[in-house]
This record gives sequence, C-alpha cells and structure tokens, in this order.
Amino acid sequence: MNIKKTVFATLLASTALCASAQEAKTEYVFQPHWYVQGQFGAQYTLGEVSMGKLISPNAQLGVGYNFGKVVGARFVVNAWQSKGGSEIQGETYKWKYNYVAPMIDVTFNMSNLISGVNPNRLVDVTAFIGGGVNIAFSNDEANEVNNYLLNTYGTINSGSAYEKSQFLRNVWDNTSARAVGHAGLAADFKVTNKLAVGVEVAANFLSDTYNSKKAGNVDWYFNGLVGVKYAFGETSKERKIEPPAPQIVYRDRVVEKIVEKPVEVKKVAEVEPLRMDVFFNIAGFKLLASEAQKVGEVAEYMKKYPSSKVTITGLADKGTGTDKINIPLSKKRAEIVKDMLINKYGISADRITAEGKGSSEQPYTIPELNRVSICVVK
Repeated sequence: MNIKKTVFATLLASTALCASAQEAKTEYVFQPHWYVQGQFGAQYTLGEVSMGKLISPNAQLGVGYNFGKVVGARFVVNAWQSKGGSEIQGETYKWKYNYVAPMIDVTFNMSNLISGVNPNRLVDVTAFIGGGVNIAFSNDEANEVNNYLLNTYGTINSGSAYEKSQFLRNVWDNTSARAVGHAGLAADFKVTNKLAVGVEVAANFLSDTYNSKKAGNVDWYFNGLVGVKYAFGETSKERKIEPPAPQIVYRDRVVEKIVEKPVEVKKVAEVEPLRMDVFFNIAGFKLLASEAQKVGEVAEYMKKYPSSKVTITGLADKGTGTDKINIPLSKKRAEIVKDMLINKYGISADRITAEGKGSSEQPYTIPELNRVSICVVK
C-alpha cells in the first residue's frame, strides 16, 4: 500500500508565571550592640539547715556586648551576702558574711539560635557560663560560733596561730579570695526594642572553704534575680525579600498519521515535567495562602495526567539553625504539602514521594529562598 499523504502537526501551549503573586517576605538582620543591666534578688547558700534559714539578699550589675545573633559576652559584679549553718549536737548554728564577685560570662541567645532574629518576639531566653573571683569578708559570726564550739566540744590543731573547733575546720577571718564558676539561664521580657524586664537563675560553685565547714566537696550558692536591661543602638534591621515567581510550563505534542486505507488517526501525548516551588517563612512549616494555591495547581496538573507522580523535596536555609533543627523542619515542609494533596485534593498516596534533605541542597543563591518544598511532577 502506497502512502499518499503524511501530515505532521505540532501544537505548543505555554503558561508563564503563576496566577498568584507572592507576597514580599520580611527578614530581620541582627546588629551587634552593647547593653547594661541591673538586678536584685535572693541567694540560697547550700548548707545543712533548712533552706529558709539560708536565704540572703543579692544584687548584680552588668555590662555586655552581643557580637552576633547567638554569641555574646558580659562582665557582671554579683555581691551582697551569703549564709552558713549547721546542726551540732541538737542545736542550730547560723552565721552570715559578705562578698563581691566580679565575673566574665559567655552568653548564648537560645531563642535566636532556634527561631532566628525577631524583634517582635516577647521573650528571649539566654544561657550563660563563666567565672571569676569571689572576694569574701566580714566572717565575724562564723568565728564567734567557732570560738563557742572550741570551748564547748574540743579542738583540732589547725597549724595556724589558733586552734579550730572540730566542726568549723575551714573557718576563716579577714578577707578571703577564691575562684568561682557559674552557669545559668535568663529570660528577658521585651517592653520595647531597647528595654526589657528579666529574670535570671544561676548556680555558683567554689572551694570547700567558703562556708567555713569542711565537707570534702565544693561549696555552692544559687542566685535568683529580677531586673531591667537596656540596649544601646539598633538591635536589628528589617529587610524585605522579593522571591522570584516559579514558572509552570505545559507542553502537548500531537502527531497524526493518515494513510490511504484504512484512515487512522493516532495521538501520542508527551508531557513535560512540572516544577512548583512552595516557600515557607523562617523556621516555619505552615502553608501561606499564596503557597497553598500552588499546591492546588500541582493537584490539578496531576488530575489532568493520571499516570503522573510527584516528588516533594523539603529544604531549609543552611544559614539558620543546625542539621539537628533543619532536617526535621525540611521533612515537615515536605509532609505538609503531601498531606494537602492527599486530604484536600484526593491525590493517591502511592503517587507521592516526600522527603526532607535539611540544608544539604541550596538551589537558590538567596539563602532565604531555600526555605522551600520543591515539587516535581513527571
């Protein structure tokens, strides 16, 4: 049979930008700054009598500098009073003494580490660790107790100019300086971008000689403080980010072949892959309205081509957070798109593959745009 006529016809239809315009995103950029703080509260010196008998007043002044959004340093002077006590032969003995402790701390803003810079956040939580020197003085009451016990229960030769009681073996007088280390947490409640009201708790440890008793282990005191903090200069700047609009391309090709006898028309459809990028806010995995509309477009495309399948790859910005944070976050970004395709649009689960790759891939040069779920339909 001779072929008299062969006709090839190609029809191309493309749609460019997404129907929904993306809203501009706001990013806050941290600014290094100085701050001062003043605090007042109470101290509990660990001892052998009830806690209520070992509470004393405490105060602290400090100045600090935040180098980056997470790491900073501060110099503080903590001072006022500590207490000691012991139950001896059925009687309770107490004494108090004063001290001043200048210290240097390294600070870590845990809120910025986990959630990024946000001047509108109500509470910032900071961890700190550091040390310095504790200069103690006015230990007269402990010496009076020591002299009483010395006369009542006997002595132990201390090798010094006088003997110490068998109970207060580490009693000291005049002024005594010791190395001190401490660590703790602080929570600052913002009043304005510069002013905050805060609470702080700290655990302090130093040598066994601090409370005048010999126990064979370090001595501890704990501070609970409230106060105010004031920052100098700008703490952050606002930056607007306009993400590029992803493209959707549809392409159909129809090939018809006509022969003399019999006349047959054969159509073969070849579908180009569809890519749709669904963006998220910093540290977020909830769909914005504009991004949810894109998921609907993916669903419509998959309904148009019932044999197609979609691969959803969740990503995170490597400039924010660590792998421990970014990998679970990227998985949630992929899963929320998958759940919407299944539950809202009825796409079969066996047509969907969802995975989170953390910040191992960064397809965009603008870091903020890598907070995304990339949907590829084939």
